[in-house]
Amino acid sequence: MSKDWYKDWFNNKLYLELYKHRDEAEAKDIVNLIQRCIPLKTNSKVLDVCCGAGRNSLELARRGYQVTGFDLSKFLINEAKKNLQGTIEKSLKIRFLIKDMRKFHFNKKYDIAVNIFTSFGYFESDDENFKVIKNVSDSVRKGGYFVFDYLNSEYLKSNLVTESKDIVNGKIVIQKRRIENNFVIKEIIIGKRKFSEILKLYSVTELKKILKNYRFIVKNVFGDYFGSRYFSRKSKRLIIIAQKI
Repeated sequence: MSKDWYKDWFNNKLYLELYKHRDEAEAKDIVNLIQRCIPLKTNSKVLDVCCGAGRNSLELARRGYQVTGFDLSKFLINEAKKNLQGTIEKSLKIRFLIKDMRKFHFNKKYDIAVNIFTSFGYFESDDENFKVIKNVSDSVRKGGYFVFDYLNSEYLKSNLVTESKDIVNGKIVIQKRRIENNFVIKEIIIGKRKFSEILKLYSVTELKKILKNYRFIVKNVFGDYFGSRYFSRKSKRLIIIAQKI
């Protein structure tokens, strides 16, 4: 397995082309859910961990929040800045930074942190993966919140599509998937180029335990962005809303 698969894949425009269906409409859905579940005041400070090209950061800023989004990918942060410049809304309170999710600490500055669209489990060791939760805890004030959006590993194990073929922007994209040693491994073949996505799988029980270890108490667990009940065998996603104590 390639340890640094995310450096290659997230710095390539093909990534955004493949996931173009994760769009502004979807960002509105998850932010609507956040607003229904968390009593956030206007001007609340929001940290978007692994913000990508910024669609969720921008939607949060449109709702009146002060947003900091960061990502390791220079390419994606540049795209986020372009997207900000291209919005019709002016004076949005938002900034984008380049940071590694294993190495950030904002000294309890934020009212809420969000980690959306399975931006977790990228590393081989649990220690590295759980550093992300620790850093979030260190960056969120007491009484603040963490919104964690991850794939549902139980559903994935039972419903894995081992191979698919699509046409994206006129390009043939082949995706091959397998589960190996509790990692889901996806090979993405676009023409002569090959990329990988490798994610460590964690159960809801494991995630609740590590959140508790870093002073988060789980308030809600949902199975989609609309707030449907989470079912371990049926829900495609696992969305946890936790409060720091």
